[in-house]
Amino acid sequence: MFRSNTPITDWSDRHVWIIGASEGIGLALAQALKLQKAQLTVSARNEKRLQQEFSDKARILPMDVSSNEDVSKVMDFLVQQETVPDTVFWLPAVYHPGGILSLDPEATQQRLHTNLLSAFNLFPRIVRYWSSNPLIKKQYHWSWFSSLAAYRGLPNASDYGASRAAISHLAQSSHLELKRHNIDISLISPGFVNTRLTEKNEFKMPLLMSPKRAAQLTLKGLKSGNFETHFPKRMSLLFKFLNILPIDLYLKLMRVLK
Repeated sequence: MFRSNTPITDWSDRHVWIIGASEGIGLALAQALKLQKAQLTVSARNEKRLQQEFSDKARILPMDVSSNEDVSKVMDFLVQQETVPDTVFWLPAVYHPGGILSLDPEATQQRLHTNLLSAFNLFPRIVRYWSSNPLIKKQYHWSWFSSLAAYRGLPNASDYGASRAAISHLAQSSHLELKRHNIDISLISPGFVNTRLTEKNEFKMPLLMSPKRAAQLTLKGLKSGNFETHFPKRMSLLFKFLNILPIDLYLKLMRVLK
């Protein structure tokens, strides 16, 4: 099978930065990578939660990704200390279910700021540093977390789905641009994972999985070298099929199912 990225089979020589590590998939990833001997740096807004989970397991850098001041401060610190990680997992996301007619414009803009605009706070700074400081024996690697909701428009997920679709587009664009700079970009597209975000849903979520299982599948995907890791397969393959349907047929089908 064609591999878009260099497979990551050994984490013991990796310095991994997990942004959004205080809970959910980010926390599970940190726990899994610690067992695999990765050097860890963890960030999130909730410093108390980070201290509870990582006080003796990782370097803790509290950071609000939507704050230019916070991001600049952390990035300057990493550069000055010459400890910029070679691998980054980007997980920040907020979600509020609801129809378009009930959207609050200000709250929606705040969610989009966290889910999308904040990505452009840190990502360019990191990849510029990486491109100016090439590695010899391995590739730099940035993993974007998106969602199966990015594939096609879904009811009651307008702002969240739009932000995930944009992240997926950013992952593809950055992969194409940065490969020649020895920088690998990957995309993680999960279905329903049991986190504080999905707890807001009032409907039954098919194939709901634990954050631990999502973390395991993420690392398995990076080991394969594929650009995209999507799961659970029974759901993600269905979404991929829906994605190739003619748009008018898809919209008619969704109206019927709704």
